[in-house]
Amino acid sequence: MIRLRAVLLPLLVLSASLCLTWVVWNHERQASRKELRSQFEYTVSDAVGRVEQRMATYELMLRGVQSLFAANGTIDRERFRRYVNALNLDANFSGVHGVGVIEWVPAASKAAHIAGMRQGGIPDYTIHPDGQRTAYAPIIQREPFVGVARSSPGFDTWDEPVRRAALEKARDSGMAALSGKVNLQIGASPDRRPGFIMYLPIYAAGKAQDDLTQRRANIIGWVYASFQMHDVMASLYGEQPPGISLAIYDGVEPLEAALLHRASEPNSRRAPAIISANEYLVVDGHDWMLTMSASDEFRSRLGRNAQALIAGAGTGLSFLLALLSWLMMTGRERAMRLASAMTRELRENEEKFRAIADCTVNLEIWWGPDGKPRWINPSVEYYTGYTVAECMAMPDFARTLIHPEDVSRVAPDFKKGLQGSRGEDLEFRCVRKDGSLLWLSVSWVPISNQRGDFIGFRTSGRDITERKKSEEKIRELAFYDTLTRLPNRALLLDRLRQSMLASRENKVCGALMFIDLDHFKTLNDTLGHDKGDLLLRQVAYRLSNSVNEADTVARVGGDEFVVVLGNLSPDEAVATSQTEAAGARILSVLGCAYELNGIQFRSTASIGVTVFKGEQTSTDELFKQADLAMYQSKERGRNGICFFDPAMQTAVLKRAEMEVGLRNAIEENRIVLHYQAQVVDGNYITGAEALVRWEHPERGLIPPGEFIPLAEESGLILEMGRTVLASACAQLALWAASPSMAHLSMAVNVSARQFREPDFVDGVLDVIDRTGARADRLKLELTESVLVENVQDVIEKMSALRARGVTFSLDDFGTGYSSLAYLKRLPLDQLKIDRSFVRDILVDPNDADIARTIVALARSFNLGVIAEGVETEAQRDFLAVAGCHAYQGFLFCKPLPIQGFEQFVSLFSSGKRAEGRSARNAGRNVGTGTAS
Repeated sequence: MIRLRAVLLPLLVLSASLCLTWVVWNHERQASRKELRSQFEYTVSDAVGRVEQRMATYELMLRGVQSLFAANGTIDRERFRRYVNALNLDANFSGVHGVGVIEWVPAASKAAHIAGMRQGGIPDYTIHPDGQRTAYAPIIQREPFVGVARSSPGFDTWDEPVRRAALEKARDSGMAALSGKVNLQIGASPDRRPGFIMYLPIYAAGKAQDDLTQRRANIIGWVYASFQMHDVMASLYGEQPPGISLAIYDGVEPLEAALLHRASEPNSRRAPAIISANEYLVVDGHDWMLTMSASDEFRSRLGRNAQALIAGAGTGLSFLLALLSWLMMTGRERAMRLASAMTRELRENEEKFRAIADCTVNLEIWWGPDGKPRWINPSVEYYTGYTVAECMAMPDFARTLIHPEDVSRVAPDFKKGLQGSRGEDLEFRCVRKDGSLLWLSVSWVPISNQRGDFIGFRTSGRDITERKKSEEKIRELAFYDTLTRLPNRALLLDRLRQSMLASRENKVCGALMFIDLDHFKTLNDTLGHDKGDLLLRQVAYRLSNSVNEADTVARVGGDEFVVVLGNLSPDEAVATSQTEAAGARILSVLGCAYELNGIQFRSTASIGVTVFKGEQTSTDELFKQADLAMYQSKERGRNGICFFDPAMQTAVLKRAEMEVGLRNAIEENRIVLHYQAQVVDGNYITGAEALVRWEHPERGLIPPGEFIPLAEESGLILEMGRTVLASACAQLALWAASPSMAHLSMAVNVSARQFREPDFVDGVLDVIDRTGARADRLKLELTESVLVENVQDVIEKMSALRARGVTFSLDDFGTGYSSLAYLKRLPLDQLKIDRSFVRDILVDPNDADIARTIVALARSFNLGVIAEGVETEAQRDFLAVAGCHAYQGFLFCKPLPIQGFEQFVSLFSSGKRAEGRSARNAGRNVGTGTAS
């Protein structure tokens, strides 16, 4: 009985499965036929639609040509030619082989018509074919002209019945009309192909066309376009779709004589048609018949060929199910034995795994294929604060423990684990029972049984919280300023690039603000660096609260901050106004008092701004522009905003170029000295002042006013000062050997920066010793700016040099930091009245009083006094009356090169009054520069 059931059940399963297969196969066959019919009907409809749409396009084109003549009622051949050429038929109207004009010529006007055409540029024009007719319709022009007889000028289309029928229909209806089938010859080829011609009538301008009589009376011609049907269809389809045969006939019968187009030649081998259809088209009142058939290749392109697959697969599955039912009936007992053995083995392996996992410090979890934990090791309590029992009781254990912000990152790998794939190691935050956070690094490993079946996956996690804290600390050190917690230069550059990219994409402006605190060094030097750091932190806080959250505030070093403003107006003028308002707000906030551990302190800032749009300018260039603007703000008096102007860049480039030139001039000994005499009582030369000049290879002699300020700023004044002092001392040594020059002293200007050098005294004494110059003939002229800082150091340096005989003159006295205390303490030998007082001494009472006061001060402190810039006898006389008897200026001589100066001294010192006057005049005329 058991054996019988083991055979009957598989046979029953096989029979049922085969019946089901037949049902499905039959349904698929019916559906395939229905879809084939639907797709074929769509193809036929598409073909008809394409033809109708293309013919409407041709008619629209031809109506444009018709309107060219209808406007004035005459036929202008030249205008027609230009118009057709402008249509560019090959590119815009595929399939059109030519467009032409036909003129209506009654028999009585034939001779006049021929004469007019010959006069119009066709000397051999005639109407052909010959013969007497009541009227003619000759082609008078065709574009493009191809020289074919039936398309050439003079061919009478009225003589051909097919064309005449279409011409009459167009004339009588006033609408477009198609000719019947005509065989057209295109170009020089002797072959003729089936085609058709479309005509549109041209009526006399202003004449009525309301009825048939009026239209026949007022006709003056036609415009036409000729087509080969093969080319028209090729322009619609290109190559014929595979599996489709298409033919078009003139009329409503599929006669071979009426065939206009066939996709393949009649005698070519074609697969038998499985479906076919006929469609009738009416184009401009003319009947066409379109026939289409499809072969098996068309059906195969539909992609629905499942009948054979269903039959094969269904039959195979039927036998497979029968086999499985037989195995099930005979193998149940065997399967139960196998399952018992596998269960026992699984339990043994699970016990081993638990014994190992319980000993590890990692968080080990075994997940089932349903995503629920099957086993958790005791380490879970250390990691999460929950016991194993609490974790197993949670409805969604994973989502409870993973930080909500990290769930989206973990979910894909968890899903991979459920699918049996090994996931990438993940790092995420775990929310412990007490609410604290713990960073975990978790790896995922699938678990399979001995047969390789997926039965779950295992995760192993370890605590990486300390490592994450270290990484965060490193990141902060790399991208944030340790003092203010603001972004540093590295992060600022990244934020600036992002702002520039957003500016380009959103077509808006942005701005870069460079902020420098005014007199911050003074704060550090007077109150200490701890107060300076406290100020920087407060400035950072105020700046961060003065801009939008999307903007960036960064510290780039020292007392320098940068603000990046984004999302400003697209209009640069409006963006500039917005930036100026933001800068004014920042200046106002930074100008409020600061509390520095009990000390009230006020500070100001100088801001340089450059506005950008997109990424047209590099980040480095933006920083340079903002930096230039900031320094311009400082030069304007600080506590202000200055926007970058390209003129600043030009000035900086010019200054840089001049600095390079000056440096080269010092190295190449093109810094030379000119000498201006210092005279006592107008008759006796006591010395000379050495005045520096730059011999430029292109600009010639450059006065000191153009390069001394640059030398001061760049530090070149130090090297230049040493060079000038060495040259002056060497000249003093040479004069000492000349009886006529040995009595002269040499005045040399010393800059404040040069004087403040620690080795200044040693440098001067070294030059004196090397050159052999007499120290008592060397006079150093100091400006009052030397006295601003560390007066005691100034006194010590002057005293050390005076001990060797060097004398000192206070230059430009009265223009700077003049103080009686300085005059009393400093070891000076002479005061020098500045040229600004001497210039207006005769017309400005204040200048006159100042000059008298300086002379009186010098006398009271037992100092010598000399006036510079003396240019007239009257100025000298005034100074002499005031008690000043030493002079320097153009009245005596201009600054001269050494040869000219020595010649001047020789003449001036001859003792002869006439020669003295001559020498004085020579000194005025020989001069090549201005006094410094």
